[in-house]
Amino acid sequence: MFHGVRTMLRAGLLALALAGPAAAQGGPPPRLDVTLTPHAEALDVRMRMAGPNLARGDGLVRLPLSLVGIPTARYDGEALQARDDLGVIPLSQTEEPPTPQGTYRRWVVGRATQGDVIVSYAAPPRAVTAATNNGPLFDLRQEAGGYIGAGGGFLAAPVAPGRWSVRLDWDLSQVPAASRGAWTYGDGTVETILPSQALPFSFYAGGPLGVFPTEGGEGFHMYWLTKPPFDPAELADKTQRLYDQMSAFFGDPPGTPYRVFMRANPYDGVGGTSLGRSFMFGYNPADQPTVESLLGLVSHEVAHTWPAMAGEHGETAWYSEGMAEFYSLVLSWRAGVTPLDQVVETMNGRADAYYANPHIGLTNAQAAEIFWTDPVAQTVPYGRGWMYLLQTDAEIRRASGGASSLDDIVKAIRKAQLAGEPHGIPLWLELVGAQIGADEAKARFDAMAGGQRLLPPADLYAPCLKVVPRQVRTFELGFPRSVLNGERIVVDLAPGSAAEEAGLRDGDQITDVRNLNVARKDQDQTITLTITRDGAPLSLTYLPRGQAVEAWGWVRDPAAPESACRF
Repeated sequence: MFHGVRTMLRAGLLALALAGPAAAQGGPPPRLDVTLTPHAEALDVRMRMAGPNLARGDGLVRLPLSLVGIPTARYDGEALQARDDLGVIPLSQTEEPPTPQGTYRRWVVGRATQGDVIVSYAAPPRAVTAATNNGPLFDLRQEAGGYIGAGGGFLAAPVAPGRWSVRLDWDLSQVPAASRGAWTYGDGTVETILPSQALPFSFYAGGPLGVFPTEGGEGFHMYWLTKPPFDPAELADKTQRLYDQMSAFFGDPPGTPYRVFMRANPYDGVGGTSLGRSFMFGYNPADQPTVESLLGLVSHEVAHTWPAMAGEHGETAWYSEGMAEFYSLVLSWRAGVTPLDQVVETMNGRADAYYANPHIGLTNAQAAEIFWTDPVAQTVPYGRGWMYLLQTDAEIRRASGGASSLDDIVKAIRKAQLAGEPHGIPLWLELVGAQIGADEAKARFDAMAGGQRLLPPADLYAPCLKVVPRQVRTFELGFPRSVLNGERIVVDLAPGSAAEEAGLRDGDQITDVRNLNVARKDQDQTITLTITRDGAPLSLTYLPRGQAVEAWGWVRDPAAPESACRF
């Protein structure tokens, strides 16, 4: 889910992107020079690979045809070309075996290469409209005279594994004079050593960029092309405070670089995608977002920078997403960015979304099977992981008499991750078991992974907050979420649903959806569908909710002063 849609590729794809084999023993990594040239029609890419010495039939570069449903530049036909010391290199295309994230196209050389190889192509921006579905921010967009997107949407990376000595340049001669180029790994000309697959899994922006801070080298930066309807400097300042708190908590050296990119979407909803030490978020200017409304999304994406667990995404998403939910709120409170009333409001919103999720009873494995096709299933690890971590934190504090907490567990797993040691579920169970007992740790983990409804611990935030029963209604769109992909023709309308009562019919074509992403979390938010039926437009508004279910939340204990609140 991305708060709207938030990408959940981080653990799996970033492990692939940032952990290539080491360079050949005894020598420096081969050189890879990349030049990006934005202009009115496209973003031109020129890549020079130093002496790859490929044999006929070897793979040169690769790019997904789509990435988790987001279309890429593809470069059909002869759109991508290559040369070496002998001239033009004949290329053929082949498709790699499909993965859950998408199918990669590989360009194969038709003869042995000699000397350096230069690959060149023009990356077209993706055309988006108000009818485009919200999704991960991998596609390349043209905006306000510049380009912004993730490399996975346009940058064909070398097939050869291992680390490269990368130099990235921006040719800004064809965009406004005040333009600049920014990359996850630095501004302007950047030289660094990275595995080739770090290139697609990082963000790029070139053109007349706004930037915060206006001066300064490394450290925190935020960029944008379109002037947003909120104060970008205020959002950037609060985000930097969040980042500084989180960075210190997880043990980063002071001044460690971090970059945030923002872009405007013509469609409804907001969303964020985290890659490496950076993330990008999108918003719809027509929704008039505020700094306060965006802080939850921003803090979640920043928190994704550190906690990670080794293993398949379906097995570990509860950890990556749950930890981001947990620490985005806890550390923003500790940083003084989020006031108490907003903490409570956010906690209750997350709890309501968890209990109202129609997939609450799915196991982790079952949720993973439909994850990429059902955005509501994408939210399962968020609420489930967060609620389980609340329980675990409470159990550890209770068993240790307050001497230990979840903080100690996540820092130990982070330490193992950085050391290249095993840091999967077995380590989690070992560490938690050492605090609360191995049998108890395993039983609680199995209940979470098996889809058991989890209750908030009554004593975790006492005496500041009290746990109270609530009632929520399950989220019910009234038709399969997959209908909103493709041609948007309504099928399998649920009999008796609010959608049917509002007048929706099988065969209607949905041309626009308003407030869907907000309605997933807000019990009282209606959605509005614009449809076409028999050639005539119609507008239907309804509350996408089904049956009432029991839930729990928090209220302030009036007997406790705010000084008693600890998160």
